[in-house]
Amino acid sequence: MTETELQRLTEDGRRLVGEAFMKGEATLTDEQLDEYLEPMPDHPTANLERIDSAVKDVLEEGPEHKTAIDGLLAEDVHRSLDITRRTAGDPGLWHWLAVVRYPDLVRYRWEYRSEEAMREKFLGAGSDLYSNALHRLWWIAELTSRGDDYSTTDVVFANQTMVNKVFDRWFARYQPAVRAMCDELADEPSRVIDETTRRFNHALTNVQLEGLSEHEARKMIRQIVAESR
Repeated sequence: MTETELQRLTEDGRRLVGEAFMKGEATLTDEQLDEYLEPMPDHPTANLERIDSAVKDVLEEGPEHKTAIDGLLAEDVHRSLDITRRTAGDPGLWHWLAVVRYPDLVRYRWEYRSEEAMREKFLGAGSDLYSNALHRLWWIAELTSRGDDYSTTDVVFANQTMVNKVFDRWFARYQPAVRAMCDELADEPSRVIDETTRRFNHALTNVQLEGLSEHEARKMIRQIVAESR
């Protein structure tokens, strides 16, 4: 196993990502990128060979539904990038991964999107869990896995409504609430998922999210689910 030192794309480097690049009509050379790449603080490393192999398989085999790509890659991305949440909070890391390491994956997974939407998949990140194409895979796996158990992660990515409705809400970074929500909604139809996440999100205007235990969050969610059926 070869460890690769992770890098970040600087803010100025974002100007290199134009429409032609996002469509795959232009590439970025090492010379163009060189001045816009810098090492990450604390110099974290990762086994990117594992992600390389998983991405290669996806691009060659091409699942029938593009949304299936997320579930096929999430565990590999999360296991390979053994980083802290603080490191994961640096947008430049995800911009480097999307723009420099895996642009073909981003284009393939999100083709036919508008220029604005494609830019988000290449250059989103930060506080928005749902934006950057690699960032969202790592964070959803981070919040739903339990040690080496990625069964909840698999359940989430098998249900696009769950991905959309749970991880596009402001409570999505609070792990106890996310785990409880995903467990309770695993077998529910889209209508109930939509209604439950909306009502739970609204209920948190009167409750301190960080003060909720997973048990307390689960109790609230179960009541909402029962009322939403």
